[in-house]
Amino acid sequence: MMQGDVKNGSADLAAARRALQRLRERASTVRIATDTGIHQSQVSRLLRGQFQRISPNVRVLVAYAAQAKARRPQGPAPAAKAAVIKAALRTWDATPEGARALVRLLRSVRELRRGKPPA
Repeated sequence: MMQGDVKNGSADLAAARRALQRLRERASTVRIATDTGIHQSQVSRLLRGQFQRISPNVRVLVAYAAQAKARRPQGPAPAAKAAVIKAALRTWDATPEGARALVRLLRSVRELRRGKPPA
């Protein structure tokens, strides 16, 4: 299959499914949806190989997979992730109420980072 020139033959469908399976292993559906503008549920379905033809969305995801292959995987560095977990656990008072409050706080921070006011 040539990049950018995906047809509807069975070999091309198989190649597209393989490319999307590899993409599924490297990136989250939320990240892919954000980057491509395709709804997350549609991205999830397509990455599972649930398609019968090469649709425009499949073409976009195959192209995205080719670009993602050239980039390094983006994810939290293990040391940074461990530091966040350690700080959260030190902050938590080990009560169910404290857990709910900490989760609300973290979700509020996420919403602020996205530019949305907390609910």
